[in-house]
Amino acid sequence: MTFDIPHMIATGVVVLAVLYAVDRSGVTHGVSRRRSALVKFGAIFVAIGILNLVWPYGATAGS
Repeated sequence: MTFDIPHMIATGVVVLAVLYAVDRSGVTHGVSRRRSALVKFGAIFVAIGILNLVWPYGATAGS
């Protein structure tokens, strides 16, 4: 099993950026904690899905 460190770093940056954007946009303002968590989960799921379509995991890992 190989570890793709640049992809892991990019994933972490994307997750943090999505959480920051969702918190700053006010999308979850005035909703329950459960609804807020579901919105954040959905946003992270879509963002990571797009990242993996553009840059598949293991594409830059050494063989």
